[in-house]
Amino acid sequence: MNPPAFSRKIPVTQTDASGIGVIVLLCTAYSVLMAWAGTWLYDEDATGWRIALGLIGMLALIALWVVGLVVVSYAWIWVEEHWLQSARGRPKPFRQSTQIDIDGRGLSIQGLGHVDWIDVLAIEGIPDSDNYLLVHTRPFNKLMLTAPVDELAPVINHYLALRSGAKAIPTGPLQSRAIVFCSRCFLAWIWAGYALAAAVGVALFLNAPDVGFLKTVVALCVLMPMIAWLVWAIPFSQISIFSRSRVRAFELDNTRLRSTDGEWHVDLLQARVSHRHARGIGYEFDFLAIRPKAGKNLDLLLEGGADQEALLDVLSERGLLPQMNSGR
Repeated sequence: MNPPAFSRKIPVTQTDASGIGVIVLLCTAYSVLMAWAGTWLYDEDATGWRIALGLIGMLALIALWVVGLVVVSYAWIWVEEHWLQSARGRPKPFRQSTQIDIDGRGLSIQGLGHVDWIDVLAIEGIPDSDNYLLVHTRPFNKLMLTAPVDELAPVINHYLALRSGAKAIPTGPLQSRAIVFCSRCFLAWIWAGYALAAAVGVALFLNAPDVGFLKTVVALCVLMPMIAWLVWAIPFSQISIFSRSRVRAFELDNTRLRSTDGEWHVDLLQARVSHRHARGIGYEFDFLAIRPKAGKNLDLLLEGGADQEALLDVLSERGLLPQMNSGR
């Protein structure tokens, strides 16, 4: 049976997700402002037509919030494309219909270049779309391929599975892919959500002690949890919605672990390695914590893939990984 392949001229767009963090921050700040306005819009002493007017105002505020989120997002994207991109000296993203070949050697995109399979980090579908597929790569970042997903995805998944750690050549370096994140930054955002919600609650009681029972209940049960969740949306999105953009490829050669982009190069004999479990309100995951004596710390989110399981098995066999620890 011939191995699967894909060869066709299709539209290819190079996308840039560097500004997604700013968009999340702007949308969070805007949502907090709208939530604050909503707590004072409803009048608990209103009667008759004032009740209907208050409800209409609340619906209008919700509609304004939804429209505002879209406007804020597109406004920042426009600023990124027209101002910041040229100011940073970045080349114009690739966007054209071109020949693409997918086979055992990798992805070849005419006019852009070739990507080996170890540098194909992940693929991601677009909700409610059968003709767009996002491919995360090391050299070209995120590429959107416009073609039937049921034709593209099986071919790419076939070769990604062949390159997984479970099927790697025993005599060569073990290859693995994992999501890179910062566990300490993640926890800092979680505690920041608690702190900001508590600060808003204290400020409400100090500045408006006689707002009434209903508004007090709304502030405690709606506004404060909403503020906390809006802050938590930032770290949660990094390990869920936007996690594919943080996937990196690694090679383990004996006791040396290095990323294919050259950002990390660690001798695990000179580092503290632990398999940890984190759990809290709204999150639960395993990750590999690597703390070298010199250089940057490295946290790898484990999702249970074959290559990640092979990496854990090899680390355990070589005595580099102790028993799992529970961390928050």
